[in-house]
Amino acid sequence: MTSRTISYYNDISGAAHSQADQLVLEFSYTHVACLVKGAESGETEAMEFFTIEDTGAEWSDIFHDIKSQSLLLNRTYRDIHCYYNFEEALLVPASQFSAVAAEDFLSMVYGESSRYEIRQDTIGADSPMVNVYRIKKTIYEQVNRYFLLNKPHHVYSVLVEKILAATDLPDHFIKAVFYSKHFIAVVIKEGKLQLVQSFSYDTKEDVLYHLANLNRQFSLNPVHSQLEISGRFDTGSALHQQLQTLFGLISFDATEPDGIFKTAGDYPLHYFTPFHKLIV
Repeated sequence: MTSRTISYYNDISGAAHSQADQLVLEFSYTHVACLVKGAESGETEAMEFFTIEDTGAEWSDIFHDIKSQSLLLNRTYRDIHCYYNFEEALLVPASQFSAVAAEDFLSMVYGESSRYEIRQDTIGADSPMVNVYRIKKTIYEQVNRYFLLNKPHHVYSVLVEKILAATDLPDHFIKAVFYSKHFIAVVIKEGKLQLVQSFSYDTKEDVLYHLANLNRQFSLNPVHSQLEISGRFDTGSALHQQLQTLFGLISFDATEPDGIFKTAGDYPLHYFTPFHKLIV
């Protein structure tokens, strides 16, 4: 049902040592990631990544399976942040936001359903936006059962906030965060957010199609545009080489390693950046 495909620990016990440590979790339909930030060290002390092999399984069974394999989830934490990596999300200006409007917006784009919990995150202080998103109740109920008093967020929120806080972005910029079966694209043109959206893919041709279409849709300059990549992406691959024909510059967002990532040499550093940036 699930398998622990990546695990790094700061010592052989493989578990957090203090209830004051921070637990960060990311949930998607294909994976669950767990990270622990030490309260005393201020560094990432452990990480586990679970691949969901049976995406049709009940989420109660998935949670039970993950908890039975995890060396991190058998401890008590007082500081828990849960991030949802699902596509059913929309950004709207804070001035136009209301709970009723949020539900209407989501239903209009993704279809009506009573089987979802609706949440929202506020992004930014100047001209704030609201990221309104929905989570299947079967997932949301399990999260709150296993992780009491957790703080919910959506991955779009932290991704967009960090990008908009940058002061050196080019006029034509796309951020692409890759996972096993989907990637998130954020498009910035002349300092303004144009789009944040998830795209499913099975082949490199799917990725090329989506990114080329974004270039056309937003009239990005192929010579002076920049594509910044993080997540599950192989440098030097055929996809990497073909993307170089679509963008003037391709860069990789490799977070400065801390804690366990200083010695985690099995993967390039940009592989872990999407998860590392979720740590508060």
